[in-house]
Amino acid sequence: MIHSYNKAIGFLGGTFDPIHFGHLRPALEIQQALNLQTLYLMPNYIAPHKSKSLATTEQRIKMVELAIQPTSSLKINTQELLRESPSYTIDTLKLLREQYADTPICFIMGMDSLIQFDTWYQYQDILKYCHIVVSHRPGWSPNFNETINALLDKHQVQDPTQLHQKLFGAIYFQKTTQLDISSSQIRQLIASNQSIDFLTPQSVCSYIKSENCY
Repeated sequence: MIHSYNKAIGFLGGTFDPIHFGHLRPALEIQQALNLQTLYLMPNYIAPHKSKSLATTEQRIKMVELAIQPTSSLKINTQELLRESPSYTIDTLKLLREQYADTPICFIMGMDSLIQFDTWYQYQDILKYCHIVVSHRPGWSPNFNETINALLDKHQVQDPTQLHQKLFGAIYFQKTTQLDISSSQIRQLIASNQSIDFLTPQSVCSYIKSENCY
């Protein structure tokens, strides 16, 4: 008998400095394709593998809020920003599991993250708290190492409905539109006094200009 859980929710972490369509479009596609109740964008406070943010915490929160305002299925979760310690994924997932005890959690990552997943802190325990949804462009089949291949052999599922039937433990690959946009590119354009229109929502463009974020 299949246990009846709440509909699955998703979490996509990032510095979002600033947020742009390269974040937003795949997030929306995943939420719709997997029929997630909600997909939460989770700005990082301290990301161990990222360089220091340039916008303030408050500015990054506001930019995400502005970007997702038209879409009710995308929301913001500021949990990592409120912690004054390194935000390892496993620590965040433990807290999320406490908060959403009877809800399947889908942690979303890119293919580049999956390739080096076995270098993450306590990576062996991550699937005890969530599913992993890998966002990737169509046609890309990288060569994984033995550790990642073993994880896929044990945990990969082909049917996304399984993400709603278990609280954690599955890996699912979802094709998404991969837009060649980066936050660093946007910051460089701003630094050289060039337009960032059509790279991020107009509300975010206006906010960046009015607040002189970069």
